[in-house]
Amino acid sequence: MKVRIYFVLLAVVLAAPRVSLARVLFGQNYTMLSYLYYDYGDGDKSYLDDSHGGSVLVNLNHESDQDIQLGLDYVDSDGERYLRDVEISTLTFRADLVHTFCESEKVKPYFNVGLRVQDIDVTGPATEDDDTDVGLGLGIGIEFELNPALIAKISAEHDNVGDDANYFTALLGCWFTEDIMGTIGVGRETDADSTYAQASVVFAF
Repeated sequence: MKVRIYFVLLAVVLAAPRVSLARVLFGQNYTMLSYLYYDYGDGDKSYLDDSHGGSVLVNLNHESDQDIQLGLDYVDSDGERYLRDVEISTLTFRADLVHTFCESEKVKPYFNVGLRVQDIDVTGPATEDDDTDVGLGLGIGIEFELNPALIAKISAEHDNVGDDANYFTALLGCWFTEDIMGTIGVGRETDADSTYAQASVVFAF
């Protein structure tokens, strides 16, 4: 898995000089499709094998300093606990208002606040229960242009839907054309002691 990530990162860097126009994602209308791979480490969910997930995010620029984001995330995890098979699937809807407090075109610090609705389905013994919860999400982050083709994004988020969760994510993105970006990233969910890798494609419109 790590080797594949390094090859993708190398391809992104080599492709960077081919693009002459770059911009951060904030303030753009775009759709992001993502694949996620989870490793639960030694935490409460260590009985789960590596997990896979996907997400769809639609970002709409509302005003010059505000974006609206609508997203749908799905994660499916399998494992074994007490000698029985376990499967946990999680579907989360989120709606956020994202606000920046910087006029620079190349550096965009921001915060976000929004709604979370999460549905969890469990088969077999697990630390989770079948449930549907509603809560809030809060976050801060920064997007900045590295060069005429590359951008980076660092974010920290807290969700109180279901169990409280804290996420830290770092992304590297490359504009392959004026309307298509590829991103790779890594993140950490501290409460579950899990690490995740993410690959995405962004379509601006």
